[in-house]
This record gives sequence, structure tokens and C-alpha cells, in this order.
Amino acid sequence: TGEAGGGRAAAAAREIAAALVVLAVYLTFTHVFTGPRELSDANGRALLDFERWARLDAERPLNDVLVRHEWLGAIAAWEYATTYAIGTFGFLAYLWWRRDPVYPWARNTLIWLTLIAICCFALWPTTPPRLLSDAGYTDIIAVHHPPATWGTGVVSAGANPYAAIPSLHIGWVAWIGVVAVRARTGAFFTWLCALHLAVTALVIVATAAHYVVDIPAGLLLIPAAAAAERLRVGLARRRRPLDGVPGERPPPPRREQRVAAADAFFLHVESENVPQVVGGVAEFAGPGPSAERMRDLLAGRLPHLPRLTQRIVPAGRFRRARWVEAAEIDLGWHVRPVDLPAPGGRRALDDLVARLVAEPLDHDRPLWRFWLVRGGERGPDAVVILLHHAIADGIGVVDILRGVLEPRLPEAEPVKGPGGIARAAAVVPGLVLLGLDGIAPTVSVTGTLGTERAFETVTLPLDEVRDTARAAGARVTDVLLALVGEVVADVLAQRGERAGGRALRAAVPMTLRAPAPPDRGRTAVPGNLTAALRLDVPVDPMPVHERLAAVHRSAERRRGSGRAVASTAVLALIGALPPRLHARAARGTYRARFFGGIVSNMPGPAVPMSMAGVPLGDVHPILPLADGVPFAVGALSWNGALHVAVTAEPRLLPEAAVFTGGIVRAFGELSAAVAGREHGADGGARAGTP
Repeated sequence: TGEAGGGRAAAAAREIAAALVVLAVYLTFTHVFTGPRELSDANGRALLDFERWARLDAERPLNDVLVRHEWLGAIAAWEYATTYAIGTFGFLAYLWWRRDPVYPWARNTLIWLTLIAICCFALWPTTPPRLLSDAGYTDIIAVHHPPATWGTGVVSAGANPYAAIPSLHIGWVAWIGVVAVRARTGAFFTWLCALHLAVTALVIVATAAHYVVDIPAGLLLIPAAAAAERLRVGLARRRRPLDGVPGERPPPPRREQRVAAADAFFLHVESENVPQVVGGVAEFAGPGPSAERMRDLLAGRLPHLPRLTQRIVPAGRFRRARWVEAAEIDLGWHVRPVDLPAPGGRRALDDLVARLVAEPLDHDRPLWRFWLVRGGERGPDAVVILLHHAIADGIGVVDILRGVLEPRLPEAEPVKGPGGIARAAAVVPGLVLLGLDGIAPTVSVTGTLGTERAFETVTLPLDEVRDTARAAGARVTDVLLALVGEVVADVLAQRGERAGGRALRAAVPMTLRAPAPPDRGRTAVPGNLTAALRLDVPVDPMPVHERLAAVHRSAERRRGSGRAVASTAVLALIGALPPRLHARAARGTYRARFFGGIVSNMPGPAVPMSMAGVPLGDVHPILPLADGVPFAVGALSWNGALHVAVTAEPRLLPEAAVFTGGIVRAFGELSAAVAGREHGADGGARAGTP
């Protein structure tokens, strides 16, 4: 909030000065740019004519109710005069007082919102219904004269009575709700804001202070103000380097933060048997760095990786979980050396990873660990990087590791997620789709998970995978799903089970916004924003290329049906619930009833990378399981190869040991089948689908 220049009092003075500047602009436009009364009356009558044509003219019957019930009119006049201003400036002052990170965005959007409305008042002055002399409305506000309203005292000298559209009452009250959601103030306050908005909309129409169409016009001020602030921030970033980039000055210390709903989701679903650990295992192309060297590297980089210096305070009955700065970072605990047992090699490394991912991370410390593995004579050294799922998801892991790897990875490309309006509209469809997913007949290998894990890895040639997908007119993710379906079909056949036309429903995570670490500016939003598309994979016996075609058709239908937006909307909805209800909803949806496996395809850097000066070779992703879901398949595109890793519960899926071998075999069959279809029986080449 800019307090470094002169303390808290100086900062408060600057905020007040900014408010006075906006007030001065308002007064200037009110007295200089207001048109003749005839023009504003004509605009008001035009709005009334439009509302009568559209059958929206609810002002008269509501106004008559307040006339008949004088006490109700007095309450409405008081509400109109006070609550919108007290709520707006009181909430803004509260955010400033508690140094909330969302305050700069809130202040700036409020200023933009007000300035945009002032311009509208000047360009299209409109007399409200209560001041149209021949319209027949009773001026409830003038009858009851609540304090600090137009027509009383000094206010009448400065207020603009011909500023009906857009409604600043609606704009400001809606702003409170949007900022409350952004500041994660909790479900109770969010619902209170929604109630306040509904009451305000009713009051401004019933008092004849505004037209019905002023309500949507006031709501449109919110996205307009947010767009103006986004443009301002973008222009400012072009003129100066972004704070918090590794190698630049460390970011300022931050106070505690609430854990975002999407991040808290993975805290709630975690249990002793279902630890939520993500990360990767990377082999070094040579002797790995010492633990001391890695600790020195991290000691210098941690100021730029704030999630790695914070721990989580669990949620209470009403208070959400919070990120707080750890009292100390014990790098001796977080960065540990370990030797592979003889004879070493890839098999021993995978077994070590299986043991490490089965152990939940210590919530009393920052939720991450680096294990430096000495491979011995038969295998390369490696590093196993483990993060809690609440810290990052998929592309977020790479985003965090950008501060540790060399060469420095460029900023992640921004991922456009669905807007607030789209998410709100998708809530009901999302709940319907979730319910349908829960009752649809599917194939799954499920049961209560134990504490043990199996971990298997395999590497496929990335160019060949892409060529195969392109030739089949599908996506790389579709190819991965088809290969998984081929292996599951083999497992069912070995068990003597029949799919009977039922499909395996796989949860496929999709990143909707690249998570920005908290040091990327005061308005950055850290954490996860992902959707989980549930895609059907046929597991009946069939040729693998036909399986791929079926997967692609199903996936395209679901991708184009808005399910990603619906998934995000449902996640946001349950995230607004109180902590206990949020936990129950999270555990109720992240389990085998809704999907039978997890399949994730993640992009990685296309250039060779190193860590602590040592080049990296193969890098395989690590994914967690869900309640009752016995396997997760992750694929990472890294340095020209597609690195696939399977995490499984060996008691429920003892076939996990042959999972990766089945993927290699199935890909060979698919590649040959697609190549044969391209050339045809006469040997002539056919064009593949781009």
C-alpha cells in the first residue's frame, strides 16, 4: 500500500488525497458538463418508453407500495441514503487497515468504476423517475429526507440529480461483493453481499431513484473497471521490470494469506492413505550435486519462492486454512541425500519414489522436500522433488521450479480462464453434469486404498507420438488416453471381466490459469485454477486405432460442451461453503464414484535444463491418487521425449508392474496401425489430419 515513504499516517493521507481527487472530478463534471434539463428529461422518458415496451416498468407498483406504507418508505429512503456508501468505504478501509493484498486492486477498480460512471453521466444525463414532473411518481427520498442525500443540506449543492444511468448504488454494492470474493472473506460475508445487492436493487427502483435498466448498467461497471485496471497494469509492466523475478531484488515480506478454495480442496481430500503429493523425479546426466550445494542454491532462491517458505495453519470451524511464514526453514530436513540400495538402477529408483510418495508431507513445516539420490554403479544420480498439491498443480510445479532450474525458464504464457459471468452461468449445468457423472455406469477398479504405492516409468519418442496423433486427427492427450484404455482392457481380460460397453471414466486435469506465485505483484493470484474433465475411454476389446478414434470423438464432445467451465464453476461454488461443508463436498466429489483413473498430459520446456549446474536427463512426473481411485498416469513433454509415469495402489491394481510395458506395446501397435492407414493398401501415402 505504499507505506515505505512515510509510515502508516502518510499512506492514509495519500489514500484520502486520491479520494478527494475523484470527488473533485465528480463535482467538475456535475457543474460543468451537465446538459440542459430538457435533454435529461427526454432521456428519462425514453428509458420509460423502452421499459414499457419491454414490460420491465416495475417502478410504479413498487413506488405505490412505499407510498401506502409510510414506515416502509422511511426505511427504504434510509437504506438508499446510507448503506451503499457506508458499505463501500467501510469495506475499503477495512482492507487497507489489515493490509490485505487485494487492496490495491480494490481501490483502483473502485476509482475506475466511479470515473467511468461520471463520464456516462456527462455524456447521457438522465432524470430519474422521481424527478420527472409528469410521470406520476412519488419522490420517497424527498418525502423522508434521510441525511446526506440529494435535496438535503450541502449535498444538494454538489450532487448530480440527473445521474440515473448507470446506477452507482448498484455499481458500488456489486463491487463490494466482487472484492469480497477476491479477498476470500468467507461464505457468510459473500452471501451477505449478495443479499445487500438484491435489497439495493429493489430499493433504488421502489424509491423511483432509478430505472430498472439502471441495474444491469450498474453491473456492467464492474467488468469495465476491471478491464481498465488490467490495461493500466499491462502498460505499467511494459515500462518497468516485474518485481519478484528470480535474480531481481527480493519481494517485500507478506502477511498471512487464506488458502485459496482450489488449494484447500486438496487439503480436505488428503488422508493417511491418500497423500496429495505432486512433483517429479529427474535423472542427472552425470554425478548429481551435493546436498550442501543444493541447500546453498535454495537458500538464495527461497526469497523468490514464497510458497516454499510458508506452512499451513489448518481450518477451524468457521475460519479457513491460512498460509503463514514458517518460523525457520530447516534446509537440512527439506533437502536430504539418500543412497539407492544395491544394485541400484532405474528399478530401484522407481521403488524409492513409490516409498516417498506414500508418505504425507509434514504440515507443521513448509510442504515440500528434495531428495538427492545417489544411483550407485548401475544408475545415474537423481533428484526427487515433492510438493503438496495445495501448492501447485501440473504446470504450477514447473512454474515454481523456474526459480531453481537453469537456464531460467521464461514466464509461463498466460492461460485465459473463464470469466466470472461464464462461471456463474455454468453453476447449475455443472451440478447437473456432476450428478450425471456420479450415476453413469462406468468401469473401475476400486476399493479402499492402502498405504503402499507402486511407481513405474517409461519414455516415448515425443515426435513420433505427435506424428501419430496428427495422422489420426487426434490430440496427444487422446493418444495417452487410448493407450491407458488399452492397458485397462488387458487387465480386465486377464481378470476375466467384461466391460459390456461401459467405459473407463478418466479425470483429465486442465489448467485454466497459470498460477502466479505471490511475489508477482500485489494483485497476482497464486494457487491452482484447474478443471477436471471427465472423459470416457472405451475398454471393450477393439483395435487400438479404433479405441483412439472413439476416445477422440468422446473427448471432443465433452471439451466442446462447456464441461471445463462447469467444472470450474462447481469448484468455485463448493469453495464458497464454510470450511466444514467445503471439506465434505471436496471429499464427496474427489473419489471413485465420479472417475476411475487420473490421466494428465503436461507441457514442459523444450530446451535442455540443469539444476545446480548439473544437466538433467529424463524427468518423470509424480501424481497423487484419489479416494478409491487406484491409478494415476502422468505424461510430461521434456527435452524431446514424452516421459510417462504411473502411480498405483498395488493391492487394488497388482498389474501396475506391467502397466508401462503395456503402454509401450500399445503405442507400437497404434503407430503401426496409423501408418498403415496413412499409406493404404496400395502403398500410396494419405494426408494426415492436422
